[in-house]
Formats: sequence, C-alpha cells, structure tokens
Amino acid sequence: MKKFEIIVIIFLLVLAISLRFSETYLNNFLFLLDQGRDLLDVKRIVFDGHLTLIGPYTGLQGVFQGPLYYYLLAIPLFLAGGNPWGTVFLTFLMSVFTIVIMYYTARKFLGHKTAILTLFLLAVSPEAIAAATYVWNPHPMWLLIAVYLFFFYKVVFNEKKYIIFLWVTMGLMFHFESAGGFFILFGTLLFFFIFERKEIFTKHFVVGFGCFLFLFLPQLLFDFRHDFLMTKSLLNIFHGGDQGLFADNEKVSYLYGIRANIDMLYYNFSSSLLRDGYLIYLPNIILFVFFSTILFKEKLSLFSKKENIFLNQTLKLLFCILVLVMFFPFPLRYWYLTGYQLFYIVILGLVLSKLFVFPKGKLLIFLLASIILFYSIEKGVHVYTKPDYGGIAKIKGKLDAIEYIYKSAQGKPFNLLVFTPPVYTDAYDYLIWWYGKKTGQGIPLKEKKDVFYLLIELDPNKPWSYEGWLETVIKTGKIVDERTLPSGLIIQKRIEE
Repeated sequence: MKKFEIIVIIFLLVLAISLRFSETYLNNFLFLLDQGRDLLDVKRIVFDGHLTLIGPYTGLQGVFQGPLYYYLLAIPLFLAGGNPWGTVFLTFLMSVFTIVIMYYTARKFLGHKTAILTLFLLAVSPEAIAAATYVWNPHPMWLLIAVYLFFFYKVVFNEKKYIIFLWVTMGLMFHFESAGGFFILFGTLLFFFIFERKEIFTKHFVVGFGCFLFLFLPQLLFDFRHDFLMTKSLLNIFHGGDQGLFADNEKVSYLYGIRANIDMLYYNFSSSLLRDGYLIYLPNIILFVFFSTILFKEKLSLFSKKENIFLNQTLKLLFCILVLVMFFPFPLRYWYLTGYQLFYIVILGLVLSKLFVFPKGKLLIFLLASIILFYSIEKGVHVYTKPDYGGIAKIKGKLDAIEYIYKSAQGKPFNLLVFTPPVYTDAYDYLIWWYGKKTGQGIPLKEKKDVFYLLIELDPNKPWSYEGWLETVIKTGKIVDERTLPSGLIIQKRIEE
C-alpha cells in the first residue's frame, strides 16, 4: 500500500468519524417516543431483572422483532449506569465498524481504487451519518448488511461454506428490522433459486438454514406462551386482513401502491448521496452514469473478469430484492430499507473507479470529490461550532425541563404529570427515572395532590391541544408558577386546593 493511499484512507476515516461523532460528543441526541419505549424495556432487563423473549413491535399488530436488539442495548446501558449516552456511543461504534467492513470488502474483492471511493461515498453519505447519531432499532441494519455483503461475495467467489454465515446474518436482521430482513431473505432465496440453484441443497445451505431458524427461538417461545399471537397475526394477512399495516387514509389501490414504492426506492437511493447546493441533482447524474456504464460495459470493456462477476451477481441480487420491495402490497415505510444504501454505494464505488480509465476521468473525480468535501466539512464545522439545541426532539431540552422541576421542588416530595401529543410519555418516563436515580432524589408519583408539576409538550400542528388535557384530565390545582423553557416545553407548578 502506497504512502499516499494510507494518508487518504486515514483522512477519510477521520472525516467519517468526525461527521458521525457530533451528537455523541455534545451529548445532545434525538430522544423521542421510540427511544424512550426501548430504553424502558431495556431498563426492565438490566435494572429490574425481567428478561424478555421479544423486542420492539413491528408495523403488524401482534408481531414483534426479536429480542437481541434489547440485549445489545443492555450492555452499554448497564456500563453507563442507565445513562442513554451509552447506547448512542454503541450506535456510533457500529457505524464505524460498518465503514471498516465495507472498505475491507471492496478492497478484498475489487482493489484499492474502488475501496477508497466506496469509503469516501460512505463517509459522507447523509443517511449513513444520521444512522450513527441516535438509537433506533433499524440502525444496526447498516452493520448487518455490510456483514451480509461480505459473506455474499465470499459465496459468489466460490467459498461456499460462508453461506452458513449468510443465513446467520439474515436471521439476525429479524431482531432489528423485520421488514428489511424479509426483503433480503426472500430476495436472496430468489437469487439462489434463479441463478445459483446448485447451491441450494448443499450441506452448508441446510446447516445455515438451521442456524437461521434457531435465531427465531425466542419469538417461537413467546408465541407458544401467548396462544400463538404472532402466528395468528401473520395468518390474518392471508385471510384478507390488514391489521396494523395501514394508517389513516393510507389504503390505496395496488397500482398506486407500486408507484409509491418506486418513489420510496428512489428516495432510498438518493438518501445515500449528498444533495446540497450545487449537488441537488447529483442522484440523477449518478443514475445516468450508472445505467450508461451498465449498458455499454461490454462494448467499453471497462471491467475485469472478477469485477464483472462481482457486478453481475450484485445486480442480480439487487434486482431480486427490489422486485419484492416494488410489489410489496402494503405501504412501504422508509425505515424498512435502512442500510440498503450500501448496495448502491459499493456498486457506485466500482462504477466511478472506471472514470480513471478516461483521459479526463481523474479530473472529474477530483472535482466531484472536492465539491462533496466542501459541503461535508462545512456541515461538520457548523454542527460542532453552532450545535442545534433541538427543542423537544433532543435529550438536552427534556433533561433541562426535568432538572428545572427537581430544583424547583427543593428536595421536597412532589408529583409530576406529563402531556405529549402522541399521549405516550415513555421518553419522559425513562429520563425521569434515570435522573431521579442518578441524583438520589427519587422518582415522583403521577398524582394530582399536594404539590404537583405539569410538564407539557406542545403539538406544533395543534399548539392548543394540551388545553383539552388540562380541562378534562387535570381540572384541579391552583397554578402558582408557569414557565416556558427555551426548548418550548411548558412547566406548571400547582398546589392541591
């Protein structure tokens, strides 16, 4: 490896880490309903000793992800004494591992030029950066898909025993984002049935399938103990039911749904690329370059034999997966495709590396990289020098409100009730528990007697909606103090009349 190449790799790794570390470093990250719900469940495992056989719920009523996501979060939460920061640091580390694995995969199978371009594209990918900054159960899919691609290419290049690990990786996906795992699982099976049928009934394939089924053991035990709740929910789909799969006004014709799914696929692709300023049309330009390269690759003789195998097999696999996504008969959520950007990034790394063949190709790569670096570094500097307080969305605003209430109580017993537009108060419940545990000041009850505080989160679309809560649920108590904090949270101190 040349000295210049080492310098470039180190620079790109530092850039990638810097763009991903801001929320962790500043200790101010997104902490919404999903994060609160998950950490309350993990708290029950770590601090209350209640083990679980299931993870977060899915879009289908009665069906849950596997529990490994919760047990993964349990490690940093225990080490950090309940501080949510530990789970965010783990998320950051997983993002860094994803980058390293993708670089290693591209270098092993495609050479240093493709590896560096893949590293660069992943380092500055907005969606990849976002996935490193807050905790959410789909985000580990980035790491799992990176591992999946490595094992897939091992199998493609005749190391057949690695199909076992391919199965294991797909099984793990159902512990984090079942819909995304579903598309990859059946897309992979479709790929093998159509293009690699000889691999299906080998001992490695069968052993791998057994390992895959073993990873569903917790859900199967849960299903058995709860009168086959998940099985009945899944079977309900085949009987024409749609429980939990549609939100209000979302049920549309099948053809319209396909159109919406295609739009979502384009969004997923474009989210892997920077689209700021002069780069707003970059996804369209990249698509044009990509399809032109594929159409004329034989005529131009751009790819080596090994690169052709890599590209052809990746495109076949991606085609099988995306066909399933496109014709999915229910509304497609963007998080179902979390981490799928890695498929596009590794292909783009290979395609763009071929620009070096043309006389002005190096200049084009240099100009494109310079523009992307300019916007990326500008964003990074802005995040560190002018951090976003985040209002009610980030943890600092919530903790400031909780700290204000505890200080106002001056160590005396008090009660606390919380209003949020979604009704569920999981994010605040967890932070109140952690703050009370950390400071030793205890956890307030949720009663309307003696001294009680109201912590009110406004609905940005209906800022008056909390008034109905005050008139119907609260009703009582004399207001002795009311404050609106910089986050926008309203705090009322009341005394029982």
